[in-house]
Amino acid sequence: MKRNGNYGHHHDGVDSMALAMAYVPWQHWDQIYCPEEGLACGTIFPELNKPFYGKAGCRR
Repeated sequence: MKRNGNYGHHHDGVDSMALAMAYVPWQHWDQIYCPEEGLACGTIFPELNKPFYGKAGCRR
């Protein structure tokens, strides 16, 4: 076990840490797109249709 001099926290390196944690909200089947529109949008759920408008992640 190593001691972090800056904060006083103890750690055993990344081997003792969890790989990842996810938060996945339950998806309700209220409204869905027709198959053609879902394919064009990349999702059948209108609430998840979040088109990307931008240029390489840069602000204008």
